[in-house]
Amino acid sequence: MILGTTPAERADTDMLVSTVESAVRRHDPVEGRSARIDRDGPFDRDLWSLLAGEVGIGALPVPEDRGGLGASFRDVSAVLTALGGELSRVPYLSAVVSAVALTDAPASPAVDNCLARIASGDLIAATVLPDAAGRTGFRVVESTTGTTITGSASFVVDADIAEVVLVIADSEDGSGLYAVAAESLSRTRMAATDGTRVLSTVTASGAPAALLDPRPSVQRLRDQALVALACDNLGVARRALDDAVAYAGSRVQFGRVIGGFQAIKHRLAEGAVAVELAVSAVAHAVWAVQEGTDHELAEAALIAAIACGDAASRTTADNVQVHGGIGFTWEHTAHLYYRRALTNAVLWGSGDEHAQRLYALATGADHRPHAAAEPVPASSFPS
Repeated sequence: MILGTTPAERADTDMLVSTVESAVRRHDPVEGRSARIDRDGPFDRDLWSLLAGEVGIGALPVPEDRGGLGASFRDVSAVLTALGGELSRVPYLSAVVSAVALTDAPASPAVDNCLARIASGDLIAATVLPDAAGRTGFRVVESTTGTTITGSASFVVDADIAEVVLVIADSEDGSGLYAVAAESLSRTRMAATDGTRVLSTVTASGAPAALLDPRPSVQRLRDQALVALACDNLGVARRALDDAVAYAGSRVQFGRVIGGFQAIKHRLAEGAVAVELAVSAVAHAVWAVQEGTDHELAEAALIAAIACGDAASRTTADNVQVHGGIGFTWEHTAHLYYRRALTNAVLWGSGDEHAQRLYALATGADHRPHAAAEPVPASSFPS
């Protein structure tokens, strides 16, 4: 089933997206963006204050009765897509994933306080997502002095700038969702290909932790995070395609615009097809988040992750090629989109890993992400 919206709902969503894009473009225009990223790094605190505090995007994924706006995931996905298209250096992806994790947790003063502060933009929360097998690499230790966790994880989005880190850790009773004060963790910012996103290695060595949810829906959280990342990829793919088409329609070589050359036409047409497939995949995934079963969400999330990852990889590479020499320069933004696509492609699993899990879901096969392939019997080869 593909998501459908009424004209009124679509108009509201379009107005929200327009507001977000206008705010970003005023504060962080395309001109000079590469220089600002090189100078200021992957986090724009002033832009985040504007978007979260004044525009109010942090409140969208938080339920209304817990301090937020309780917007539909359709609106959240539209904002994620818009921010991806602008390569905005704000921790909105983390805010959405953390809000999802906390919303599914039982109500408590600690949970409700975190949600209210995420909604207001006052709290930056990062979440250590489990791998496809449900592992995060953290272990809970219970003692007379309290609850602590020990472990390590890399490629944690926005952990280096977060005040609270949400961790799914294992104990004798199973996996639980814990909140850990960021100051009690060792956080090392990683040297990432993408200069527009904060990625960190997080290490806990007996860090005090507060249990928020004794039985979190680990796989559903991961699948919703994959949908959020797919939206970011869709925004990247759309903008890269638009930029390439615009340049191809204005750049003149040998007395004609380069968009008239067959090689460029075919390259852009294939990119447009990839983007349209990604749009449909995201629409279905958004429906699955709001109305689908866990199985439907898992399948839709994986399809969206694959389709949007492919679209972003294709269009960002094509954008560099269509721009020619200028596309390879540091001052141009083409390489920034290419770098974002490269990082997204492996952030929470590669396309091959997503395809393997999708196959397992479709066939009911045992899915073991890290299992070695079975050797092929010698008898199967011709003599």
